[in-house]
Amino acid sequence: MQCQTFTLRLDSARDLEKLNQFLAQVMPIQVSSSLVAGNAPFWSVLVFYEGEAQAVSKTSQTPKSAAPPSSPAFETLRKWRSQKAKEEGVPPYAVATNAELQAILEVNPQNQEELRQVKGLGKSKVNKYGQEILKLLSRV
Repeated sequence: MQCQTFTLRLDSARDLEKLNQFLAQVMPIQVSSSLVAGNAPFWSVLVFYEGEAQAVSKTSQTPKSAAPPSSPAFETLRKWRSQKAKEEGVPPYAVATNAELQAILEVNPQNQEELRQVKGLGKSKVNKYGQEILKLLSRV
């Protein structure tokens, strides 16, 4: 397991883009954040992850390796994730990362036990979202 820290300045969308690019490349295990108060408050984000993060190009906003394959099933899961994140007031990666969505499609689980075997999905995510994910998979 590896660890990476990020500083998200409140006035910089670029900082958030860097975090999102990183999260699209790795398998996050835990993400913790804390608002650091002061003259220029910022968010400090700590990401524990597995996998290898590739260097993010400064000339490109989105690295090619972070682009997930487009398929109807993947897009269905992404739309569900966005809706769920909006309902819960959290960023989409907190619901599920692109890597987790891809892993779900690769495993094609038929029940919650199989869903628990998907790398990156812990017991709490499966308990919270498992039924909805399985229902979506049965339709695509």
